[in-house]
Amino acid sequence: MGYYQTCPIPKPEIGAVTRKRRDLTDAQAERACRAFVKRRDHNRCVVPRCRQYGRHMHHVVYRSKSKGLRWATSNNCLLCTDHHRLAHAGEITIRGDADATLRITGDVDLLTKVRIRRDPGRR
Repeated sequence: MGYYQTCPIPKPEIGAVTRKRRDLTDAQAERACRAFVKRRDHNRCVVPRCRQYGRHMHHVVYRSKSKGLRWATSNNCLLCTDHHRLAHAGEITIRGDADATLRITGDVDLLTKVRIRRDPGRR
């Protein structure tokens, strides 16, 4: 008779099953967060005076810095492609609570341009 047949402690799950369950839960949380953020931001970039479609969901506190805030709606906002690129390049910074007030700082000229000229070699 094995240990788990006599012991009241349940047999632990196989690691692959645990990872799959965690991935499914994470995917559900991501879908719910994306749907809420799109409704809240009206599918538009949150940078002032930018009227472009918000294609990228940006984490105010990066995912690698805080696992707990990964899919929190207060940590996610929509950005257009150009402003998302500027945010990751460090040209603009986004701070604050996306559910309340965001503080967006950086080069004013880059913030107010509607279309930013891309490198000719990039698509």
